[in-house]
Amino acid sequence: MKVITNLKFSLVSIIFLLLFQSCSSVKLISDYDEITDKTVTQLQRSVSNYFVVLERTIGTEENNYENFIQFFDNAKVDLNTLEIRTSVFEKNEIVQNQVKELKSMIKNLEELHKLGFTSLNSIEALQQPFNAAFTSIIKLQIALKRGEKNK
Repeated sequence: MKVITNLKFSLVSIIFLLLFQSCSSVKLISDYDEITDKTVTQLQRSVSNYFVVLERTIGTEENNYENFIQFFDNAKVDLNTLEIRTSVFEKNEIVQNQVKELKSMIKNLEELHKLGFTSLNSIEALQQPFNAAFTSIIKLQIALKRGEKNK
């Protein structure tokens, strides 16, 4: 009789534990944010356009830094928006670090552009890290969006 009582208690405990576990979840990263997603995508498009124009104008006066100041100003505004936006969400350090790295990349690109570009090879070499950074950020946003739909 005591064995049956212990067995019932163990069974009830296991069922209770499983029910409790299924009701709780551990959240390791922030939720999807549509504004962050759209701003990153907009910035990616702008950076891609920058590189297209840069390649087309290599070796001409049109390639001078002064003709791209508006691009850099707009990129800084978008990055500032992203910095602020990503800082308001809890558990968003991954995205914050991605934005911080992108901001540093844009700053370095601006400094290089002030020095001037003389070859297509240097432009192509600069474009690849930007493509990788944007791919990483956008992949994470898509994953967060999928996770939100599965809730």
